[in-house]
Amino acid sequence: MTFDDAWVDEVRRGLLACKVFLWFPLYWLAYNQMTGNLTSQASTMTLGGVPNDIISNLNPIFIIITIPLMDFVIYPAIRKTGFNLTPIKKIAFGFFLSSMAMVSATVTQHYIYKLSPCGNDINAQVKAGREDCAAPFTVWVQVFPYGLIGFSEVMASITKLEYAYTKAPKNMRSTVQAIALLTSAISSALGQALVGLSEDPLLVWNYGSVSVVAALGGLGFWMTFRKADRDENMLNNLQASKFEGRRLGDEESSENEVVMVGDEKKASGL
Repeated sequence: MTFDDAWVDEVRRGLLACKVFLWFPLYWLAYNQMTGNLTSQASTMTLGGVPNDIISNLNPIFIIITIPLMDFVIYPAIRKTGFNLTPIKKIAFGFFLSSMAMVSATVTQHYIYKLSPCGNDINAQVKAGREDCAAPFTVWVQVFPYGLIGFSEVMASITKLEYAYTKAPKNMRSTVQAIALLTSAISSALGQALVGLSEDPLLVWNYGSVSVVAALGGLGFWMTFRKADRDENMLNNLQASKFEGRRLGDEESSENEVVMVGDEKKASGL
């Protein structure tokens, strides 16, 4: 064997860390509302000359503001209180933030239906070109779902990659990323089950259902990884292995080089 016991422990720790991805399809269901339904929702409110697809830029803007604020202000302040804000706690909190984002979208959609002259048929009327259907309140109310989703990304999405990446051996980190991307694909497949709710007059149910699912995902995540949260320091203090695996082709190449060197020595009479 060319590997050591420390590498076996690292592999085990890396695979356990990858388990944090298992609940994330429920998180991405809420996140993916930004790419379609929330953009359509913006078109049914008073835009004030702003294109409805521009509003989604609130999300990356909020992330850019939030990351340094958390790193240099919020996290240090929390550490000074003595509270241990572990990655597992951050991720669970991120789930609940995404749920709150969908709650705000649910409330907004309810008032769109209630206050719009076109009622529960507003999206069809807007697509048909009717201009007097907009709900009588500003589209900037969407700062709440986009801001909360952005905050949840900082807490959940960034943290889960950092958590698994730092606990996996160096030669398993591409595997970690692949598993993370797989959960996004699973979420997209699950999202097809909600397509039937993505039309009038069911959009309130769409956002409400996603909110409940994200909250249940956060609760399930915390219940699943409470023990890992308690063992955080132990996992971080495992001995680091010096072993780095190689591909089979690399090993064969090395063996061929040894054979070629031996043949050259024989040919030269050494």
